[in-house]
Amino acid sequence: MAKQSLGLGASANDNTGDTLRAGGDKINDNFNEIYTAIGNGTNLNISVSNPANGQVLRYNGSTFLPSDFSALTSSLDVNGNSIVSASNGNIVINPNGTGNVAISNGSITSTFNGTTEIIDFPTKVQYKNEYDALGSAPAAASYTGYFFTVDGDDNPYVNINITAGGVGDTRAKLLTEYSSIDALTDVDITTVAPTANQILKWNGSAFTPADETGGGGGGGTQNLFASFAGDTGSTTANSTSDTLTIAGGTNITTAVSGDTLTVNFSGSLSTTLAALTDTDVSGITQGDSLFWNGTSWTVTRSPITWWELNAPDASGYNFTGPGFSTATADPTLYVMRGMTYAFDNNAGGAHPFRIQSTQGLSGTPYTTGQSGSGTTVLYWTVPMDAPSTLYYQCAIHAAMQGQINVVA
Repeated sequence: MAKQSLGLGASANDNTGDTLRAGGDKINDNFNEIYTAIGNGTNLNISVSNPANGQVLRYNGSTFLPSDFSALTSSLDVNGNSIVSASNGNIVINPNGTGNVAISNGSITSTFNGTTEIIDFPTKVQYKNEYDALGSAPAAASYTGYFFTVDGDDNPYVNINITAGGVGDTRAKLLTEYSSIDALTDVDITTVAPTANQILKWNGSAFTPADETGGGGGGGTQNLFASFAGDTGSTTANSTSDTLTIAGGTNITTAVSGDTLTVNFSGSLSTTLAALTDTDVSGITQGDSLFWNGTSWTVTRSPITWWELNAPDASGYNFTGPGFSTATADPTLYVMRGMTYAFDNNAGGAHPFRIQSTQGLSGTPYTTGQSGSGTTVLYWTVPMDAPSTLYYQCAIHAAMQGQINVVA
C-alpha cells in the first residue's frame, strides 16, 4: 500500500480537510503497513537499543538486533576490495573442529588439513628463509625439520634431532658442492693441511691427511686382486707386495711380456679317431662304419640295426627299436642279407636268445655270421646264402619264440 497523507484542507476549519474518522483511518493504515513490514502486524521485530560501532541489524530468528556480522549465507565477493583489520588486529580463518581451509585458484586447490594438520600445496611455492644471523632463526627444539639459510654463510642449515652421541635438537649444517669436507665432524684437514697424493686415513678419532703405507710421499703400490680361486685351491692378497703367479700345468706353459699373459699348449692333440679313448677301430677297412655299442665306438662291416630285448616273464620277448613304435611281444622279424643286426638281451642268462633253422627248444641253432653272446648282445650279419626262414628262441622257455623272414 502506498503511503496515505492526511487531507488538512486549505485553512483551519474550512471543511475541506479529512474528517477525524477518515484521518484516523489513514493513520491506522500507515501504521499497520509499517508493523506488517517490520513486525508481525502487532509488534515490531526490530530492536535498535545499545548498538556498537560497526554492528549490523541481524535476525536472531524472531527479531532484528544490533549484532556483529559473523556468518555468510552465500559466497563473499569482495569485487576488487581488500579484507583489512583495524588497530593492528589479526585476520583469522578458523574452521570448526577438524574442518579444512582451502584456497583455490583455477584448477589448483591448496589445503590446510584440519585432521592431519598437513598443509598441501599441489603446485610451486616460492619463499625466502634467510636470516641476518644464525641466532635469529627459529629454535631447533620448537621448529624441528625447519630449513633455512643465513646471510653471508655459505652453508644451509636444518633444525634436526640427532640421536647419535646424545646431540639432541640442534642446527645441522648441510654440505653443498661449495662446502669443504672438513665440515664433517669426523674429518680434520685443518690441524694439518693435506699435501699432494695423500689420502684420508683414520687415526682413531678422525680422518686426517696421511701418506699411504709403503708409498713414501704418495700413494703406494696397490694390489689389483683380493682373492683368486682356481679349480683347486685359492689365495688372498695379504700385503702390498703380494704377487699372483700363474703357472702352467700338464702340457701348459705361460709367458708374460709387458702387460700380456700368454697361455700356450705344449702337448699334442689327437688327430685320428684311433687315438680317442672311446673309439676302437681295430681291423677297420674301406667301407666300414662305426656304431656305438654302449661303451665305445666300434667297427661294423655294414649298416647296423639295434634292437632292445626285454622279457617281463617267460611268455615272450618284447622288442623295441627300429621298426617298432612300441614294445612288441614276439614279433615276426624281417632282415636283409648283408645287413647287421644287434640283439641286446636285457634279460641276460635268465632268457638266453638264439637263432635257429628249426623251431622249438630242441631246434637246430643257426650261428653263421654271428658274434657276441645271446645273454648280452648278439651281433648277426645276415649271410648272402641265409635261408629265407629262420627262427628265434629262448633257450630255456618254449613260449618265447618267433619267426625271422630273410628278404632280398
